[in-house]
Amino acid sequence: MPKIFVASSAMKPHGNEGEVAPEVAQDGSSRHKKKAAKGEMVSFRNLFRYADETDYTLIAIGTVAAIATGIAQPLRILLMGNVVTAFNPVGGSYDSMVDQVAKISINFASFGVGVVLAGFVQVMAWTYTSSRQAERLRVAFIAGILKQDIGWFDVNNSQTLSTKITESVLLIQDGIGRKVGDYWNSIAMAIAGIAIGFKSGWKLSLVVVAFLPLLVLGLACMMKTTSRAVQNAIKAYGQAGAAAEESLSNIRTVHVFNAMPASSTKYNLALRVAEAAGIKKGLMTGIGGGFTFMMIFMTYAVAIAYGAVLVASDNLSATRCTSDCYDGGKVLTVFFGVIMGAMALGQANPSMEAIVSARAAAFEAYATIDRPSKVDALSDDGIKLDNVNGEIDLVDVEFQYPSRPHIPVCKGYSLKIAAGEKVALVGPSGSGKSTIVSLVERFYDPVAGIVKLDGVDLKTLNPRWLRQQIGLVGQEPCLFADTIAVNIGHGKPNATIEEIHDAARRANAFDFILSFPQGFDTVVGDRGAQLSGGQKQRIAIARAIIKNPAILLLDEATSALDTESERIVQESLDALLDTRKRTTIIIAHRLATIRNADRIVVLSQGRVVEQGSHDELMELQHGEYRMLVEAQSRKSPKKAASLQSPPRTTLAVSATTGASMSTHVVVEKEKAVPPPPPPPSAKARIVVPYRRIWALSQAEWKYLVLGMFGAVVTGATFPLWGVLLSQCIALFFNFRLSENDMKTQGLTWAGYFLVLGVAYCIGNVAQNYGFSVVSERLTARLRAMGFQAMLMQEIGWYDAPEHAAGALQASLSTDCALIQKMSSDLLKNVLNVVVCLSVGFSIAFYHSWQMTLALLGVFPLMGFASKMRAKTFQPQQNKESEIQGDLLAGALLSEAIGSIRTVASFGMEEAIVAKFCSHVATATAETRRSAAKLGVVFGLSQAMMFFSMAFLFWFGGYLISHQIILFSDMFTVLMALMMSSFGLGTAAQSLGDSAKAKQATANVFAIIDRQPTIDCDAGTKLATVVGRIEFQNVRFAYPSRPHSMVYKDYNLVIEPGTTVALVGSSGSGKSTAIGLIERFYDPLEGRVLFDGVDIRSLNLTWLREHISLVGQEPVLFVGTIADNIATGKPGSSQDEIEKAAKMGNAHDFIVQFPDGYKTQVGDRGIQLSGGQKQRIAIARAILRDPEVLLLDEATSALDNESERIVQESLDALLEMKKRTTVIVAHRLTTIQNADVIAVANDGRIVEQGTHSELMEIPSGLYRTLVSRQVQVE
Repeated sequence: MPKIFVASSAMKPHGNEGEVAPEVAQDGSSRHKKKAAKGEMVSFRNLFRYADETDYTLIAIGTVAAIATGIAQPLRILLMGNVVTAFNPVGGSYDSMVDQVAKISINFASFGVGVVLAGFVQVMAWTYTSSRQAERLRVAFIAGILKQDIGWFDVNNSQTLSTKITESVLLIQDGIGRKVGDYWNSIAMAIAGIAIGFKSGWKLSLVVVAFLPLLVLGLACMMKTTSRAVQNAIKAYGQAGAAAEESLSNIRTVHVFNAMPASSTKYNLALRVAEAAGIKKGLMTGIGGGFTFMMIFMTYAVAIAYGAVLVASDNLSATRCTSDCYDGGKVLTVFFGVIMGAMALGQANPSMEAIVSARAAAFEAYATIDRPSKVDALSDDGIKLDNVNGEIDLVDVEFQYPSRPHIPVCKGYSLKIAAGEKVALVGPSGSGKSTIVSLVERFYDPVAGIVKLDGVDLKTLNPRWLRQQIGLVGQEPCLFADTIAVNIGHGKPNATIEEIHDAARRANAFDFILSFPQGFDTVVGDRGAQLSGGQKQRIAIARAIIKNPAILLLDEATSALDTESERIVQESLDALLDTRKRTTIIIAHRLATIRNADRIVVLSQGRVVEQGSHDELMELQHGEYRMLVEAQSRKSPKKAASLQSPPRTTLAVSATTGASMSTHVVVEKEKAVPPPPPPPSAKARIVVPYRRIWALSQAEWKYLVLGMFGAVVTGATFPLWGVLLSQCIALFFNFRLSENDMKTQGLTWAGYFLVLGVAYCIGNVAQNYGFSVVSERLTARLRAMGFQAMLMQEIGWYDAPEHAAGALQASLSTDCALIQKMSSDLLKNVLNVVVCLSVGFSIAFYHSWQMTLALLGVFPLMGFASKMRAKTFQPQQNKESEIQGDLLAGALLSEAIGSIRTVASFGMEEAIVAKFCSHVATATAETRRSAAKLGVVFGLSQAMMFFSMAFLFWFGGYLISHQIILFSDMFTVLMALMMSSFGLGTAAQSLGDSAKAKQATANVFAIIDRQPTIDCDAGTKLATVVGRIEFQNVRFAYPSRPHSMVYKDYNLVIEPGTTVALVGSSGSGKSTAIGLIERFYDPLEGRVLFDGVDIRSLNLTWLREHISLVGQEPVLFVGTIADNIATGKPGSSQDEIEKAAKMGNAHDFIVQFPDGYKTQVGDRGIQLSGGQKQRIAIARAILRDPEVLLLDEATSALDNESERIVQESLDALLEMKKRTTVIVAHRLTTIQNADVIAVANDGRIVEQGTHSELMEIPSGLYRTLVSRQVQVE
């Protein structure tokens, strides 16, 4: 498959390029954004900017075929006029009449064959080309987003982008596919009909055409209002999708703080906005369509009245009529020709609406694609140096983040790093250490000053080439939902398996990888959820090692590792530096890890305040570095320093010695990917009864009644329309009437047409508004129910790959959007059809049961054709590739956008676009294969009227020739049922789309109906809580790896009000204990008791209200700092929030922001440093004032001074209230004051006691761990 990128010539628009690239403001937002919200659209031509020569050929062929199909319909009217003239009872014999009718019937059948062929080509061509263009559009969209600079993501909510792509592409594909063919079909029908009308009678045609401007006005108003509503709905659903994805991707934090109701509320608020936009769209569509048809009926009324005048004034019989005079046949031809042309414009409404929606959606989509990026990683522009020495020079750099332009981070920062030099950056949180890394990576450009590489300004270098020379390992490792081998291989495209293995060995990851059943083929899960924090970090280090870069950036690279693993990995990094003279920048809070740096640079408030070697800086009596070192050394276990560290053969100190678990406690598992899920076809077999869907709409019964009333009125309009037409035609052949009588009766029938037009307008508004309210509220309700059901599932459910956050959000967005097709559209169309047929056949049977029976034989064929046409739209149960491809593409898109810094750092943009392209190709392949089948069925459905009329006119002629029925009866039957079939065809336009919703409905209800194995709402609530926790003979294995036991016989008692620290090697079950206390999982055997009660019998929501958890990787949500802290205790006052922030050592840095506590933290807290995020998370836990406090590496992300202050705050918090505290920490200095230290190994507690007691065990495991840490520090 060829590479497809926005920057390539293949992706450049073929239309007017000047109108598709709106000017972009400095903040990265389009200057047209406000205009877009007011209905801005791209041109129709530019809608097809991703069409190539093949597509243009298909478009041309499809357009010609659509025009041919459209022209055929007015020609049918011309033949009908000839039939009416042939049936004229005045003059001529019955034999000649039968001969003429037979010839015309043969012409009908011949035209039918042509329509079959034209309809086949039309649908096949448009279906095929739209899938091709949509594929390129989706790829261009993701490429356009991935090429953007990081600053653009700071000011655009990245979580809305995935939903926006999904929603926009669906609308655009609909507007560049079959709907366009239908549009040209209608336009051709309109032109041909009007042309035939003028040829048959120009006087009457002029009168009819005079009303067309009113039709155009109605269509223009509908287009404008629809465009606004569509864009508002896209924006609102994008916000809803962002809220959903944020909660689903951080589901453990949501559960910990019982934030499910808050997450649902946030999602529902966004849905309400989208619901209002959809209802407005439905109302305006109803008004526009109703007005259009009312104008059509008004045109009929005027045409009938004036036609009566023309026929009466000629006052000639058919036998004496010249070519210039009017008779019934000519009036009929003008009627149906011009009116059919006008009706075709009304019939073009759905197609026009789809095209308008596509143009509106394309405006913002194309603006994003066309936005020039300040740092375009997909561009080939820029210098690529022949040799890289690695000299970095920052000269007078000033910088502030785009999202906080008024807060300077770097204030004249100058630093020169020689090639091959190892420089460490130290300083308090928020001092700008990580900012320097971002500037070197060119995630951002400085506001003033220059950043140089080997004397060359970074702005002049090719960004992708630059990042290929840099290896970055960040504080929070980011992996992708793929195998371990693929994740490591991201550091070096086309790396061999031997190179991957070697990198894993150097990063101390090889042994634990091989311990998995699938080894390097183990899938790491969504964001690496199947691995522990330390394991993820070692994979990330291996990814940087395999890159073998000239510049190595280590931003807290070993912060997630335990002491022994950190020592070994540090030795690996040192060895890596020895193999090649490379420039290294290190950021570390643990100063022991940077003592050997060539130079240590101390930052404070955006400036360099000290720099030199460790020894040089230690000589400064009052230097900031010396004070930091002394503060840290005061916490070192000096008693342990003099102790021996005898080796233990039972303790693994290499690959099996890992980090503690992150906040995502599931990651402790070191597990393989779960067994593959059931195929999507299993869901397809689920049939959701219609009554269940409508039961959800009981609250809207008034709107449902209103919609049903409107559907009945509009459905009855069409057969009554036919009756009025037949009576008018009969009037024009009644030559026994006087001129005045014919004119008078013409005015009477014209009045009936006016009444019918007003009734249709009222009915159309009623049905569209009523059913829009019902469907939009139903869709919003189902989205809310589906999201709520997802939130309530147990944590183990999210371990499955198909339940990754991106896949769930893609399913939630796409499936629920289709369900309204099964509600309002379906019921509306069914009522239209039932009423049409009921009224039509009642009239038909009354006038001629013989003709009606003949029609009954034809209607099933037409119904079968419509059913087959609808069935081709229905997802095939055995076609899983399309469903799976869409889910994989959605998950990849969400994952890439959510990890954009890692994507940019490792130059993964091209690889992600290629993989996305593969998923999209899989999803669209089935659509293309079904194009031919769909074309055949569509052609037959369009031609069936020709075949039917060929038979019916022949049969009617037979009945008339044998004097069984009268001409007026036959024509009444034909007109009533023909206009009923027109209503049937209009209603059936959306039946195929409704069929798509069956699969979507099954998918959504499968989630809604699933009962979680751990129910949050069931169980008892204790009257009092003391906080005693006990593990009794617990055996546990994670669901995805049932044969690997984490706990084999785990026993531990945690007394109320005590502080218990859990220590041990990676995989010993430290964080698993926290997960069981939070009841993320249930034990296989044994019990976990809370105040003497089995935790499984307690109400889970109540239980978590008494527990606070602070994990290793802080998780914040989009919103203000105050909102995030208040998550710990909803409804908290500002004073309570500020008090918690002060206790968490966060207040001082918060008030330094211009907006203070109202400062937006950004997507996943990106606007804050790691230490700042952690202090916000600690404040959130403090606010809850829990009886049980769980700290899983809670201070690992803090610098030494902040850690000391936060630790004092936590100690003070414990003294304020006697609370049970469970601590997991690798830095053993932080847990020496614990009441009990429990040491785990091999799934059991092997030692427990105080620090002093455990240090007295000569060969104790704890003593060994402490001694090794002292050696490192």
